[in-house]
Amino acid sequence: MPIKPIDLQTLFVQLSQVGKQQAAEKDGALLHASLHGAMVKRMEDEAAKAVQRPKNDQATTPVIDDEGGSGSGGQSGEKKHEDEKAVDKDVETISDPDLGGNIDISG
Repeated sequence: MPIKPIDLQTLFVQLSQVGKQQAAEKDGALLHASLHGAMVKRMEDEAAKAVQRPKNDQATTPVIDDEGGSGSGGQSGEKKHEDEKAVDKDVETISDPDLGGNIDISG
């Protein structure tokens, strides 16, 4: 089936429209990709600036009092001192008389 001159004339007129349509499809894909990338970046920025809730294992931290020990902090200083004396009385200290008697200072 041969191509007639009228068909060629119609094809040449629509050739510019086909080129415009293909360029629009190409630019549309690029525009879509750039918009998607911008949206992802915006979401990442918002997530980085947001305050995150602690996880369950990080939610509770032990309370440390002024003296460096952990505890409730409700005990008075005298009560703690009495508790330490009671603990010291219960502990039996063993010392070796042969240890610590000779000190070598010759260098």
